[in-house]
Amino acid sequence: MKIITVEIFALAALLILLETAAAGVLPVGLKEYELVYDRLERVEILTMDNFDYQLGSYRFDRPDFSIAPFSWLKNIEAEKIKLFSFIGEDFRAAKDLRSSGYETFRAGIAGQPYEKLFVYGCFVLDEEKAEDESYTGKKWRGFAGDVEEAFVNWQTEKFDLTAGRFGSFWGPRHSLVLGYNERLDGFGYTFRWGRLAISYRLARLDGLSPESDNVTQFENRYFAGHRFDFHFNPRLRVGLFETVVFGGPGRQLDLFYLNPLIFFHGSQLNENTNDNTMVGFDFTFKPRAGYKFYGQLLVDDIQLDDKEQSDREPDEIAFLLGAQTAGVLVPVDIRLEYTRVANRTFNQVLPRNRYTVNDELIGAASGNDYDLSQLVFSRWLNDNAHADLDISYCRRGEGRVTADWDEPWLEIEGDYSEKFPTGTVEKTFRAALAFKGFVKKMFYVDITAGIDRIDNYGHIDGEDKTRPFFNLVVSAFAAASVNLK
Repeated sequence: MKIITVEIFALAALLILLETAAAGVLPVGLKEYELVYDRLERVEILTMDNFDYQLGSYRFDRPDFSIAPFSWLKNIEAEKIKLFSFIGEDFRAAKDLRSSGYETFRAGIAGQPYEKLFVYGCFVLDEEKAEDESYTGKKWRGFAGDVEEAFVNWQTEKFDLTAGRFGSFWGPRHSLVLGYNERLDGFGYTFRWGRLAISYRLARLDGLSPESDNVTQFENRYFAGHRFDFHFNPRLRVGLFETVVFGGPGRQLDLFYLNPLIFFHGSQLNENTNDNTMVGFDFTFKPRAGYKFYGQLLVDDIQLDDKEQSDREPDEIAFLLGAQTAGVLVPVDIRLEYTRVANRTFNQVLPRNRYTVNDELIGAASGNDYDLSQLVFSRWLNDNAHADLDISYCRRGEGRVTADWDEPWLEIEGDYSEKFPTGTVEKTFRAALAFKGFVKKMFYVDITAGIDRIDNYGHIDGEDKTRPFFNLVVSAFAAASVNLK
């Protein structure tokens, strides 16, 4: 990781010479913070400007960004630090399934030792993680402990750098390429040049070990990505991105993947390495305040030639399309979204090149070989609470991101095709009511109740279920200042 350290210090030296700005970002991924992001997403729909809403985490220096009840994260005095804690309970119940309740304890620290520099760290004790069969770490009294986030953020007016363990997203918050759901160890930065924003992300992923992953020696794994966002005007933004997952026994970081201006796929071909590159684009179009249309296309592999039998491999792509309104049918907001991910997308012939970290996708897709249609009606009761009606329909095939790679097109001669989704398709229709809100400025409540109608449950033809469910998340949080003088 020496190369990462050198690059961070080089960037830090550059930042010292640039104009300063108020520091701080609102982390993504924590349920309580996500309610604030719901509010900020509504601000995006109602605002006609060139702010980089497609790049999370969001900076604090927007004057119209209210992050209450977490305003104590902003403008922390240099001589003080903030200590904070969250205590949460996650209860779930559904017909034919055992009810479960999991506790979590979080404690953290935030500070701003210099005008440009923001420091954030959060430790978690998680009961659910401790019960996960795939978890192999240490346990304490039925809890799994880990550093959930620990990063520094350095900002200027045109440049910001984040280094450490943190979550982020590119494009929509539920981005297919880089989602808010996973925290990665590494660094990322964005340089803003007028209407152009150039972003980069580098992270070290979990490696493959001989003890658990059927490899002969330990294989390092890394993720790199870069993107270019063009704000043509306050109505239209288009972003182009490219990512790569790479690694291998003893392999370290390649210098060409540290260059945000180099075409990763071309470098891979020139270096004759078998890495997993992806390209794509996303866009936001707002015809006027209150309306937003958005989309994202990710290309994992697409066949342009038609010369050999290997060229019969089905295209591996993912895309989402959505539309949102806010303040149009007062006081109800509407979101309509469709997501489709082809079989084998995010997978690769070499397990180390799968688009995953700890067997979870780096993006916010729900696997591959599925499509999802969703309609959500939201009514904001006040700035800190909203109620939703969520109606969705999901078709899920038998493909999996972590499945062994297969190539059935090589077992025949001529054209090859497979239906979408593949195999026996599990179909789920969901109708649910939900409430999310802050209560008394120190409690968070998230309630969801609904019903799932599942056909071909477990991919068994004719196995149908009707399953009512109820989920409840409650947490209490607090913060206190500590004077360092």
